[in-house]
Amino acid sequence: MTEPITLSLRRQRTFDPAPELEGLLRTGRSLHPLRFRGGEVGWLVTGYREARAVLNDPRFSLKPWPPLLVEDPAKHEAYVEMMDRTGLVAGEMLAMDPPEHTRLRRVLAPRFSINAVRGLSEAVEEVVGRCLDEIEAAGPPVDLVEAFANPIPERMHCVLLGVPETDIPLLRMIGETISDTEQSIEEVAAATGQFREYLEQVVARKRAEPGNDLITHIIENGELSEEEILGILVLLFIAGVDTTASMLATGTFAVLCHGDQLELLRGDPALVDAAVEELMRYLTVFNIGTLTRTALEDVELDDAVIRAGDLVSVSLLGANRDGERFERPDELDLRRGGRGQVGFGHGVHVCLGQHLARLEIRVGLARLLERFPDLRLAVPTEEVPLSGDGALTFAVQALPVTW
Repeated sequence: MTEPITLSLRRQRTFDPAPELEGLLRTGRSLHPLRFRGGEVGWLVTGYREARAVLNDPRFSLKPWPPLLVEDPAKHEAYVEMMDRTGLVAGEMLAMDPPEHTRLRRVLAPRFSINAVRGLSEAVEEVVGRCLDEIEAAGPPVDLVEAFANPIPERMHCVLLGVPETDIPLLRMIGETISDTEQSIEEVAAATGQFREYLEQVVARKRAEPGNDLITHIIENGELSEEEILGILVLLFIAGVDTTASMLATGTFAVLCHGDQLELLRGDPALVDAAVEELMRYLTVFNIGTLTRTALEDVELDDAVIRAGDLVSVSLLGANRDGERFERPDELDLRRGGRGQVGFGHGVHVCLGQHLARLEIRVGLARLLERFPDLRLAVPTEEVPLSGDGALTFAVQALPVTW
C-alpha cells in the first residue's frame, strides 16, 4: 500500500482541486489509501464509476456515524456525546441506512418531487426578485453573498417550512456555529441546545395552528415519533441552505471569472439549465469527508480489496473531474451541460432537495444577469475570500460586485 494521504484536502486555487487530489487524479487510479483524522487508514474514492458504485452499494453503511469531524479524537468524542445528549442527530436521515432511512425519506419525498417543486416556481421568482430589488436600491458595490446567495435559500426555506423570515438571523447563527468544526464544544453545545428549543417551539405552534407547509405535513403524517420529527427538522433547516448559497455565490463568481462563459450565458439565456449542471460539476461544493461510509463486508473495487470495517470516503469533486467520464474535466464549459454530474450525491442518499436547489440556482443566476447586464467583480479575483478547512462546503465568503 502506498503512503496514505491525509483527510484535509484544502483547495488552494479557487477553481482547482487541492494539489493532493490533483495528483491522485493524474495517477489513473480510482482508489487511494487515506489517513482519517483519528489516525486510522481507510480509502478515498476519486473515480466517477467507483464513486457511484460505493454510494449505491448497500454493503457500504453510514454507521457508525458521524466520521471523525476534527483533528483531535478527544474533541470528536465530545462532539458525538454532545450531539447524542441534545438530540441533534435523532432520527436524522443522513445518519441512517435503509430501511430506516427509506421510511423517513418516504414521508418527505412527495414534497420534493419535480412536480411539487414546479409548484414553488412562483415563490422562487418572488424571492429572487425581491433580493434583486434590494440590491438595485442599495446601489453598487454590493456583497452578493449577503445580499443574494444567502437570502434566496434562507427565504425559500421559510416559505417551504412555514416559518417567518424574522427567524432567519437566529437560524443563520445556529447553522454557522453547528456546521463549523473549528468552533469549541461549548459554543456548538449552546447553539445546539438553542436549536432544539426553537424546533420544539415550532412543532408546538404547528400542532396548534396547522398550515400548508412541510412541517405541518410531517406532523400530520402520523408515522413519526417526536424525536424523529425533530431529527428531520434538523436536516431540513440546515441542509440545503448552506449548499445552495455556496453554489449561488461560487457559481456566480466562476461565471464572472470566465469571460467567455459569461458572454455565452448572456447571449443565450436558455443555456442556464445546462450552466447549472456544469457549474455543479466544475465546482462541487461539498468538501472532502462529507460522504464517508463503512464497509460491512469485504468488497473488491478498482483492483483492491476494501476490508470489512474500513472507512471509505467518496470525493465528489474527484468523480466530477474524472477524465474518463468528462472530456476536458478541468475546463468550465457551460455548453457541456455537465450531464451525469454527482454534485448532489448518488444512490439512496442523493440530495432530497436537489430539484429545489436547481430551481433556486437557475432562477437566481438567470435573473441576476438579466437585471444587471454589466455585472462584474468589484475587487481583483485574488481578493475574494474562500472558506476554510472547517467549513462543510467550499464557497466564496464574500463576493463584492459592481455594475
